[in-house]
Amino acid sequence: MTGLALLGLVMLVVMIGAIFIGFPISFTLLFLALTFGYFGLGELVFSLAYFQTIGMMKEELLAAVPLFIFMGFLTEQAGLMERLFRAFRDLLAPIRGSLFAVVILTAAVFAMATGIVGAAVTVLGIMASPIMVKTGYDGRLAAGAITAGGTLGILIPPSVMLIVMGPVLGVSVADLYASAFGPGFLLAGMYLVYLLARAFFNPKLGPPVPKEERVHGVGTILKEVVFGVVPLLGLIA
Repeated sequence: MTGLALLGLVMLVVMIGAIFIGFPISFTLLFLALTFGYFGLGELVFSLAYFQTIGMMKEELLAAVPLFIFMGFLTEQAGLMERLFRAFRDLLAPIRGSLFAVVILTAAVFAMATGIVGAAVTVLGIMASPIMVKTGYDGRLAAGAITAGGTLGILIPPSVMLIVMGPVLGVSVADLYASAFGPGFLLAGMYLVYLLARAFFNPKLGPPVPKEERVHGVGTILKEVVFGVVPLLGLIA
């Protein structure tokens, strides 16, 4: 094993340890890159870091990142995610494990509209977890569904991560989007199948929404679906 390869392994171990200890990831990566880069390349690493930073600042595609984050903030503050959640809940209420499906579908649609992760996980956790616990859902499976669904924003376009990866890797963002559509929806579909199957074979894990909490009027359900889904579909379009 060469010296640089050993240095890379040591950096990986230190990075994992620092993240588990609780250091902020951004500062951890910056400090480790400069420190171990200096050990491996000498003072050249500082020139490389400078030119790489300037080059990234000139990349026009990255201007989309704060705009997507701002759009996610606006949709969250406007309550669109809550309306979308209620719409799917009213539509799927009689099904076993319906709230699992509601969480995954809400997260997938929100990911297509905003491309971010943090807002989805936070809002779903605050909004969905009390309802799921009250309805009698398994706590561990509910937490897994919320966490897994919230992270779909990393993969399903327009993903902010893919926008950042494109210029760094020298790959077209359009090509990254095209290649991520299939895996993103496949992953969401696998989450749905797994959660619904678990609830079907073991109803205690995810019972249907109680009848007294369901919306029974078809017109009311359709109205909630229209007002919950159409605004986000407009953002996607």
